[in-house]
Amino acid sequence: MLAHGLEQRVTLDIDVLPASQFVEADLRRACAVAELGFNPTNKDSAEQDYIEVVPEETLILPRPDPERGYNTIFRGHRLTVKTPPAADLVIGKLKRLDPDDLSDIVFLIDRFRLTKADIEDSFERLPARFKADPVVQDNLRFIKEDYL
Repeated sequence: MLAHGLEQRVTLDIDVLPASQFVEADLRRACAVAELGFNPTNKDSAEQDYIEVVPEETLILPRPDPERGYNTIFRGHRLTVKTPPAADLVIGKLKRLDPDDLSDIVFLIDRFRLTKADIEDSFERLPARFKADPVVQDNLRFIKEDYL
């Protein structure tokens, strides 16, 4: 969310999306050198910033649009950081839809002037099992009716 301009969204964790490509041992070593935690067992009592490899069931994301892909927000010698487009992030938050997720969704819709068509396009790229999820469907209906 910070990469998309939501500066007041403060968190201790840096999310690594389920489809990210990395060698876990290398990522763990990099975290140790940077004094970052790695997938702490108790996130609520974490005392330092940490990397979290987000489980696929927590953050459901549409398959990347082959014409647009993800947006590069940082490119270093050995690390490239990308973020999904705003509409994909909206869809990604529909499974849990807690108050922070809803706030993020409202921000993304306003900041990027997302339309029902943008959201529906992203929804259509979800894996079938998530598109059929009644919670995701109901939350999508809520977002479309109340925020778009």
